[in-house]
Amino acid sequence: MAEPETARIVHRLPGRVRLKIDQRRYDAAWFEALALELALVEGIRTVEVNPRTASLLLFHDGPLEPVLDALAARGLVRLESLEPREIPLTRRLRERAGRLDARLRQATAGELDLQGAALLGLLFLALVQALRGHVAGPAVSLLWYASNLARNNR
Repeated sequence: MAEPETARIVHRLPGRVRLKIDQRRYDAAWFEALALELALVEGIRTVEVNPRTASLLLFHDGPLEPVLDALAARGLVRLESLEPREIPLTRRLRERAGRLDARLRQATAGELDLQGAALLGLLFLALVQALRGHVAGPAVSLLWYASNLARNNR
């Protein structure tokens, strides 16, 4: 392995740590080669990799720091911090929605994006409800729409 990739700690418990190596997402060959190398590091009992999530799960003996020092000494991964970086839920959801939007645009050659798909889905559900004879919405929804209209007209 050439230049070590940057890893970040996502979750940490005694004897167990999950690292993310985002720049190698979906690179199964790289993760498998890394797992073989990590199996040789003293103090590591088990290694589980998931290229789809760019995740590396290490089960280790004793404290984590000597294991991480061994990883750095072998040039396998470079850790950005010893503490897990908390990413707010809203940011994670926005990032996932952005990835989904990009995949949808790519799959449809730019014809459809996430907002357009949501609109089509809502129109379809409205049609299903109309065909079932449920033409008027529930009172709570109607009150909500009325209050939004009232606020917008001020």
